[in-house]
Amino acid sequence: MAELRTDSTAPPRPRRPPRQAAVIAQSERQGRRLSTAGWIALTLGAGGIGFAYGTASAWATWGIFAANALLVVAGIWAVLRGRMHLTPVLTSIQGLPADERIVVFLRSFKDDAGFSRVAARRWFRLLFTFMLPTPAHLRTEEDQVGRAFAPFGRMVALGSTTDRLPHLGAQRHYASDGTWWNEVVAALDRSALVVLAAGAGRNLGREVGELVRRDDPTRLVLLAVRDHDQYTRFRAALEGEFPKGLPDYPPKRIRHRLLRGRYVRAAIWFDRDWTPHWEMLDGRFPLLGVARRTQRALPRALQPVYRRAGVPARLKPRTRRPWAVKVSVLVIATFWLAPLALPLLLAALLLAVGDILPPEVPDLSRGLDPGALLSLYTSWPLLLWLLVVAVCGYRLWRGGPYAVMISRIQGVFFPVLLLAAVLGKLPAPGRVLFVAFVLLLLIVLSMPVAALLLVRRDVRDWVDSRL
Repeated sequence: MAELRTDSTAPPRPRRPPRQAAVIAQSERQGRRLSTAGWIALTLGAGGIGFAYGTASAWATWGIFAANALLVVAGIWAVLRGRMHLTPVLTSIQGLPADERIVVFLRSFKDDAGFSRVAARRWFRLLFTFMLPTPAHLRTEEDQVGRAFAPFGRMVALGSTTDRLPHLGAQRHYASDGTWWNEVVAALDRSALVVLAAGAGRNLGREVGELVRRDDPTRLVLLAVRDHDQYTRFRAALEGEFPKGLPDYPPKRIRHRLLRGRYVRAAIWFDRDWTPHWEMLDGRFPLLGVARRTQRALPRALQPVYRRAGVPARLKPRTRRPWAVKVSVLVIATFWLAPLALPLLLAALLLAVGDILPPEVPDLSRGLDPGALLSLYTSWPLLLWLLVVAVCGYRLWRGGPYAVMISRIQGVFFPVLLLAAVLGKLPAPGRVLFVAFVLLLLIVLSMPVAALLLVRRDVRDWVDSRL
């Protein structure tokens, strides 16, 4: 078994006893609970930080800020942990459907921690915890690599024998030391693409030798990860395996320092004669697409690989738009645009009342100015507001992460702020009556809402399963 060593005179490592496959302890119920609780904590923490400003004292401001920041951090952990419980685990790579295209992800297990990094945990991102992390901010580097190469097929990999939960990204199969090589060979036999992360692992040299022996460089993409030193060690150890060697790591430029990838720094693709091509994964703009930097940079840098394989750089969504999104767009648009109809309703009310009032009562409808009403609806502030609502509604309809984030925060905190404002203006007896009215409204609406929830398909399936 080949090993990565820069010194050929170094003594061989002692053989370790064969290891059994990892025992993965997943719980679907716990995963859903953690994921739900995590998003609730993220929403409350990110929105609650806004209440820190304007409090009575500086200590109270910093206390509220720190508490909500911790809530955001805890929410990030809960969401990621919940996803680890819910991510599928493959029983065997050899048992995958014969007609399914796959992407084989080879790397050293030592790089799993680096590939598990997410943008939401970066120190710069945590300074702005009032900006709720979107699902894109919670995508690991490995998940972004898998999404970038999704047009080639589903990304699969072998998992470490020390794992207790699968990492997020490639779907893993957990094999023992006695079966892992058969799984690797079976995966390479049917792979549409092989993604190899340059690292230092006990078995990486054997995998590189097998890839070169197959002599199909157009299906290989090599990723330079972590830093310059790791790629240099990989190149020094295994460059001789590649027929035309590997390129040098280019000098670090200011552009690469500022806009570099998070963990995946560069990609190498090969011509049919094994001529290597180095592509840096630096972003074009420092603030745009930060959450999905690796996912966007890989297709842009590897355009020749996508064209040569005849696959698109992006996949269209495979799932239909959920009904909840459609209803949310309608409800939110109604909420923001319905007040615009109030002047028209007031004018119509005055006209209707003016026709039935006795002559001795002043007719207020005579003071209506249609021109002033028309100028109100054609003023540029109102037109600008309509444009903002339209753009936000369109982004929500398309599943834009920031539009969903803003809608989620508004949906939680706007009713609270409105309730607090109403209660603050009412006298003590009015507050009692208002609270009683709200409770009565909740009681009246509870049964219809419960009925709607109980006729859902998943509830009916659950009831049938218990018969």
